[in-house]
Amino acid sequence: MPEGELTQRELFEVAELPGRPMLHWHGKRPLQEIPYYPAQLRERYGHSDPSDGWANRLYWGDNLQVMAHLLREFRGQIKLIYIDPPFDSGADYRKRIKLQGTSVESDLGVLEERQYTDIWSHDLYLQYMYERLILMRELLAEDGCIYLHCDPRRSHHLRCVLDEIYGERHFVNEIAWRRSLPHGNVTSCYGRSHDTILFYAKSDDYAWNPQFKPHRDEYVEQFYRFTDSETGRRYRLISCINPNKDRPNLDYEWRGVRRVWKFSRERMAEMDRVGLLVYSPNGIPSYKGYLDAMRGVPVQDLWTEISPVMGSSLESENYPTQKPVGLVSRIIAASSNPGDVVADFFVGSGTTAAVAQQMGRRWIGADINLGAIHTTAQRLAGIVEEQRGQAQQLELGQGAPQVYAVFEVYNVNHYEVFKNAEEARDIVMELYGVEPLKGHRFFDGTLDGRWVKVVDLNRICSKLDVQAIFDHLAPDDTRGVVVLCSGHEYDVPEVIKRRNVLNVPFELRDILTDRKDVIFKRPPEAQTRLLSEDGLVKLVIEQFYSPLLLQKLSLEDQPEAIEDWRQMVASVLIDPAYDGEVFHPRITDTPSRRDELVRGEYTWDASEYGDGPVAVKIVDVLDEEWFGVVGEIESLKH
Repeated sequence: MPEGELTQRELFEVAELPGRPMLHWHGKRPLQEIPYYPAQLRERYGHSDPSDGWANRLYWGDNLQVMAHLLREFRGQIKLIYIDPPFDSGADYRKRIKLQGTSVESDLGVLEERQYTDIWSHDLYLQYMYERLILMRELLAEDGCIYLHCDPRRSHHLRCVLDEIYGERHFVNEIAWRRSLPHGNVTSCYGRSHDTILFYAKSDDYAWNPQFKPHRDEYVEQFYRFTDSETGRRYRLISCINPNKDRPNLDYEWRGVRRVWKFSRERMAEMDRVGLLVYSPNGIPSYKGYLDAMRGVPVQDLWTEISPVMGSSLESENYPTQKPVGLVSRIIAASSNPGDVVADFFVGSGTTAAVAQQMGRRWIGADINLGAIHTTAQRLAGIVEEQRGQAQQLELGQGAPQVYAVFEVYNVNHYEVFKNAEEARDIVMELYGVEPLKGHRFFDGTLDGRWVKVVDLNRICSKLDVQAIFDHLAPDDTRGVVVLCSGHEYDVPEVIKRRNVLNVPFELRDILTDRKDVIFKRPPEAQTRLLSEDGLVKLVIEQFYSPLLLQKLSLEDQPEAIEDWRQMVASVLIDPAYDGEVFHPRITDTPSRRDELVRGEYTWDASEYGDGPVAVKIVDVLDEEWFGVVGEIESLKH
């Protein structure tokens, strides 16, 4: 039976939390059960089916529903979770968009696209994180760990929440990462320069691989002062005398000197034989500690040497709040092993998935932002292709690391209307004629003198949303409220009546029923041709048109200002043997540099992929996409 055709509601019970409640907020409620949500497989990347049955997974959808979906298969199976969730920073995060092929000096095609706004009601934020962290614990293996990346605005609250969910005894570390030079108003406070990473384990027996960093140059110069004349290796002299005098089995005479030594007589003899011992004038031996044999300095809980990702960095994916590979690599190396499942439910630019892929881990990623899914999929597709090329140069059994060369992209709960919550809010506010408010931390605008609140349109309006609205109304404010939402919990109208003791005009508008006739945006359009000659198939993209992009560039009336349609395109993905259900992009064209354009014409051997229909996905620089099935090769042969 297909996943989407469930005959009854499947509920997962959630285990009782081991810690005691330590933090309270308005509307706090533990997550005691959650229904199963189906997922729809949309795309598969990689050149073959996985031989071991495993494909890495990338989910587009609300991570609460994604995790509910994963409970059926992965409860107690994930070894490591690293998340970089919203910080409740009050910031408006934007992504700098630039047309492909334009010069750095050109102003044409440069704009900023809002990705998401990190502005919350205090209680909504805590409840949002509480529910999701509970499900993450359900998914963690008994020897699993979670790392939660945050900043000082909410780290104290989130630590209390984690103490409740995992138990205080399972707190492992609070890590401070220096993410930037100090900044802020230093005339009134100390400069702010660090993020906090909270590290918790699910049990006492958790996976742990100590991490080390290289010694500083000054330390090496001071202590590793000797060089082996034969090998050129640097070393230091370390005393063979044992500081622990209560070791009778190591108390013996060596070359006329009696001491309590660090090593057995047999070990001392072997070290002497191979030339590792150096004797002082009074006959006390020391052994050579080679620099290249030392593991380095154990990593502590203050991380100052990992630089943040800057816009000009080769590592940059042009994504707000992107975290550096070095940071995530350290976490994955410390708390997982090759083959383990690593998960990130706020996948963003895909750094966790990318590092897990490169380090031979299996991975699961999720995000509600479609731009994050596109960025991650393109990034991982490039890594998988690179690994495939490396694997072809290595023979099995030669120490080659495990490569999980296939990943799949799923939708959970069908998010087809909006690319992200910010785009949805802007479209709906414009649709209803709402006057936007700037600088207000809660309400989004005004309409006919009334406050307007747009509830996240990728989920339904809850009772907690309604409570938050009343909490933000001043006691003497009777101007009224309009709530715009995409569905609501069945008892929300009753809650409004009960809370509205002052009879404030309160209108709840469900856009799904109120404006069924509205088309929220015009999707991109494309013209393609499929040709076949002498056993070769040629796909030609003749034109591509993105109304939303032209609108944002204020070029609706002069599209000819964009000389080449390819300037609007970030990537072209082609499945030359589309099965009608799962898109498998075997041919990808994603320029790695801004001054490059997609090719626009693609040729392949007809015998390589058979005679199935050809599917094409074109993604523009705004992450808007056009998808089409071009035709069947058989019908186009001459």
